[in-house]
Amino acid sequence: MMSSKIGRDELRHGDHIYTWRSGYSYSHHGIYVGDGNVIHLTQGPGLTIFSNSSQSSNDRALCCDIEDFLCDGQLYRFEYGVSRFVFLTRRPGTCSVASSNPREQVLHRASYLLEYGFGNYNLLNRNCEDFAIYCKTGFISAGGFSGQIKSLCVAIIAIALIPYRFLCASLIGIAPLVCGLYCLIRLSSDAGSGRRDFEAVPVEKLGRLSDAYSIMENINMMENNTTRWFRRKVLYYLSNIIWAIRICLEYIVLTLYGYSDICIGAGHQ
Repeated sequence: MMSSKIGRDELRHGDHIYTWRSGYSYSHHGIYVGDGNVIHLTQGPGLTIFSNSSQSSNDRALCCDIEDFLCDGQLYRFEYGVSRFVFLTRRPGTCSVASSNPREQVLHRASYLLEYGFGNYNLLNRNCEDFAIYCKTGFISAGGFSGQIKSLCVAIIAIALIPYRFLCASLIGIAPLVCGLYCLIRLSSDAGSGRRDFEAVPVEKLGRLSDAYSIMENINMMENNTTRWFRRKVLYYLSNIIWAIRICLEYIVLTLYGYSDICIGAGHQ
């Protein structure tokens, strides 16, 4: 249930494949295009979270031999159209609820982006997994679809929403709540969730917007003081919303378990 390991003889044109790196700590994704070749988004030298203009010549979609792609790792196929239950029980970055487009469309997108670019590598919202998911579904999102990155962010958010003073006092009651929040947010961030802000973008339009290498770079170049001010306001109001949700959760916990019972439980710790 953790991943879908396959043999080379099972590969088909347009498959979204991946391999684990650094002791299964993360996976690298690409699109198999046949004849033993894989198109994937690569990162320039060095550890970079956000690419800038000086790295644009190194961060791009490349076609390489599958041996170079795997780097002595095992071969796995990313699965599409799985049930919500399977999606939540599988390791992030191995499957999606979204349905895959026909293989002809997948190969066309991958070949087009190989020539015109997908944009600079961005660990948070434009990485190799986002590239492969776009080729398979046509969906693009400002926040990206990478299951590996999203799951980490979702876990942090789910824990941050819980009133901290109840974590030790009522761990049995809080654990299902954290798990529920994690599952809900993770499902809503998947490409197959049906959210309105997840838009299917034709690859020709995406290629023009990226200016051959970087959509994010174009956005950053046009960014001004007004935009920065707006972002600060959004972060400010978002922090207030999270605080308000925590207060509501605290009230719910107090209602369900009783304040005195929680205090007594905390005293016995």
